[in-house]
Amino acid sequence: MSKPKYESLLTRSQVAEMLNCHPDTVKRLEQRGKIPRVQITGVGVRYRPSTIQSYIEGREIFVNPSLN
Repeated sequence: MSKPKYESLLTRSQVAEMLNCHPDTVKRLEQRGKIPRVQITGVGVRYRPSTIQSYIEGREIFVNPSLN
């Protein structure tokens, strides 16, 4: 039986760095239901890297070059 694989959780500051924004922006995204958080008693708020990556991928916009 193999051990379960766990992701290293990210802090709000680490997520802000990934998104190139202020930590308050990350908090607002969370409050608006755009990204989920993991609440850890005694530690605070953390985020799954895979969730943040999915958020980023979901925001990609492909522009049709023929429209330019």
